[in-house]
Amino acid sequence: MKKLLLASVLCLAAVMMITPAYATETWDPHLHGVDEGLAAGALPPPGVYFINDSYFAPVAPVMGPDGHQLASSVKLFAYVDVPILLWVPGCKFLGADYGVAIAEPFDYVNLMTHPAFSAPGVQQSGSQWGAFNTIVLPYILSWKLPCDFRVKTALAIAFDDASSAKSDTWLAQQANPTAPSGNGYYSFTPEIGISWLHAGWNASIEMFYTLGLKNDSLEGGFQSGNQFAADYTLTYTCGKWTFGGGAAQEQQVFNDSNQFGTIGNSMARLWTAGPIVGYNFGPCSLMFTANFQISGTNDPVGAFYNVRLVVPLWK
Repeated sequence: MKKLLLASVLCLAAVMMITPAYATETWDPHLHGVDEGLAAGALPPPGVYFINDSYFAPVAPVMGPDGHQLASSVKLFAYVDVPILLWVPGCKFLGADYGVAIAEPFDYVNLMTHPAFSAPGVQQSGSQWGAFNTIVLPYILSWKLPCDFRVKTALAIAFDDASSAKSDTWLAQQANPTAPSGNGYYSFTPEIGISWLHAGWNASIEMFYTLGLKNDSLEGGFQSGNQFAADYTLTYTCGKWTFGGGAAQEQQVFNDSNQFGTIGNSMARLWTAGPIVGYNFGPCSLMFTANFQISGTNDPVGAFYNVRLVVPLWK
């Protein structure tokens, strides 16, 4: 069971990572499907862990509000690297195991957008490396329940400290347009994870609800609509190997808004699913997930791939 937990429950700081999307903002608040394969309700044994997610999304078209591709030129390529430190000190709070985590994601994005998402008369496109918002989880609490169930709650805070963010200045860049690395606002994501871990089986669901503050760098301010997201896992571990499948969804609950009011048809929605394969090398483990689009609006469509490395630094 300890091997199953170590291979499955890490990467907890990724609950607030970013995923390529283009409703009105450049980034979604949760890296779509990044926690597939994890035991969402559990914490690993006490120790310090390094986790790295390498998240790769090939060139994908962007779907408009009606579910149809906006234009053949609306394409997005993204790579996101998410280094994470997780500390489980071995103490309890309210009867739950306690942990904290911090992450500093980096992203590369190459995008060409439809003029509808650009300043008037501008065909916005470009590429760059950058640092996303620093992510801090001040608490992660996990309860062990009867019948091999685990329940976890956490809070992720994303600071507005990305190397670049969407702003009026960015929108006005016509000679050398670039894709910003952050959204330009703070956000808060409470999370609930539920797992059933029995005889090598891992059935999990991890749910996120993100509330973002206003982006005042845009004239009149920009308010992203609150978003619900969930990652689903069903895997079986036999010896050192883990096999199974995962799925993910995201759904904006409200439209975006600005000084003029609500921005109609701006809610992002996406469903994906795909296989999961993992291998435990002993002290370290690797897990590969692939997801393929089922449906989506106001979002890129197509496949994405994630490789998760887990390295215990101290136990």
